[in-house]
Amino acid sequence: MTSSLPPGAHWIEDLLRRAIAVGASDLVLEPDDGGGWAAIQRHDGWRSQLSQITAAEGGAALARLKALAQLPAYISDEPQDGSFDATPFGRQGRIRLAVLPTVRGQRLALRLPALPAVPALDHLGLEPAAVAGLRQVLRQPDGLLLVSGPSGAGKTTTLHALLQEITEIWPERCVIAIEDPVERRLPGVVHVAVQESRGLGPEACLRAALRQDADVVVVGEVRDGHTARACVQAGLSGHLVLASIHAPRAREVVPRLFEMGVDPDLLLPALRGVLAQRLLRRSGGLAGRHLVADWIAVDDEARSNWRHRQPAAIALNTCMDHSAAALIASGQTEAQEVERVLGSPPPG
Repeated sequence: MTSSLPPGAHWIEDLLRRAIAVGASDLVLEPDDGGGWAAIQRHDGWRSQLSQITAAEGGAALARLKALAQLPAYISDEPQDGSFDATPFGRQGRIRLAVLPTVRGQRLALRLPALPAVPALDHLGLEPAAVAGLRQVLRQPDGLLLVSGPSGAGKTTTLHALLQEITEIWPERCVIAIEDPVERRLPGVVHVAVQESRGLGPEACLRAALRQDADVVVVGEVRDGHTARACVQAGLSGHLVLASIHAPRAREVVPRLFEMGVDPDLLLPALRGVLAQRLLRRSGGLAGRHLVADWIAVDDEARSNWRHRQPAAIALNTCMDHSAAALIASGQTEAQEVERVLGSPPPG
């Protein structure tokens, strides 16, 4: 980075380095009513304000970030999305930048790259039944495995742990990962970056990947019906497809896909398993978070219940509510944290 930059640009670069060094997942620059900017980071799921800067400093920081992400600086009244290399800031991967115009000014949200080490599937914190079920799906030559949860729930880390296991146990399988952006480069995996501005959306990348002799395809996020239908078709045509989707609980993933216009007669035969996960902060001020998850090993009974619009009747192989209650009972997390993350207190 050059020393000729204005103070606000130096400030945001230093802030990025510090946020990455402590393992923050997100950094936000938020304009206030007084014309200044607040810097807010998210660490272990918790938002905290780091500092406040003037309008002039914030404007320089905004200009620097847009330059790094190659976004037009003159646009201030439209949402913008881009990314840039995180290597100069101390981490491999790319930093995602999203700009949102608000009544106070442009708000900047940065998603920081994940920690470099990918944990083994056994070390994610999933219950043994979920780990065994996921491994059973990975052995299949085709079908669809879905990982769901909100932003920041660790879905990408889980997908990468699954990919790592595939490449270690079955190195002969061709694995292609379609991501926006590519957060880690895994040995034995062909990574493809989504580039919407060039017509390379997730669906187009997926269809291109299927012409590359892929055995396993990962779609970083299913955002629309076109991508969802392409994933299902790939899972029915001899490929194992792993994908993430935004849905709060495992039982709600299939209804969400129905809402996107996916045909039940195609989706349900393709579906092999559904994992929904959340992260709970450890109690007592300890760093890190516990993973809790719903896991459904999809069988004929689950398919029938989804087909007849009765998701509540589907049996969970593991339940995040029960896992959260066990963590509270053992003093590893707090009831308030469970209610904050899951939206309701754990079962008594």
